[in-house]
Amino acid sequence: MILYFNAAREKEISAYLIKGSEAIDRLKQRGDFKVSEYLLPLIDKLLKKNKIGFTDLKGIIIVSGPGPFTSIRIAVAVANTLSFALKIPVVGIENKKPIKDEQNIKAGLLKLKKAKVGTHIKPVYGGEANITRSKK
Repeated sequence: MILYFNAAREKEISAYLIKGSEAIDRLKQRGDFKVSEYLLPLIDKLLKKNKIGFTDLKGIIIVSGPGPFTSIRIAVAVANTLSFALKIPVVGIENKKPIKDEQNIKAGLLKLKKAKVGTHIKPVYGGEANITRSKK
C-alpha cells in the first residue's frame, strides 16, 4: 500500500491510499488556514477506515510544494519521519502549476520505483515565507 498526501493547496488537504497503480480510497479535509493541523488525523482516519496499519505502507508520495509555508513544512516533516520510522521510500512531487492529485500519483509511482530507503525529500516553498503577527 502506498500513501499519498497533498497539503500544497490553501485551505485543503487530501490523502489517498494506493494499491498497485490504483487509488482505493481518499479523504479530503477543508479548513481555513489550519490545513497543517488536519494532516495526521486525516492519515490516521484513512488508514483506520481501510483497516490498514502504518506497517502495511510500502512507500509515501507527497506534493513537496510549492504551497503554503507551514503546510508544506509540516507535510514534508511528516513524510520524512514516517519514511525513516517505517524504513520505506518517500518521494516528493513538485507541483509548479495546479495538477490533479491523480496525475501527481502517477508521477509519484514512477519516481517511487527508483527511490531508495533512507533518502529524504526537501520542501519547495516557491517564495519567501509570509509570516504575519496575529491581530489582537
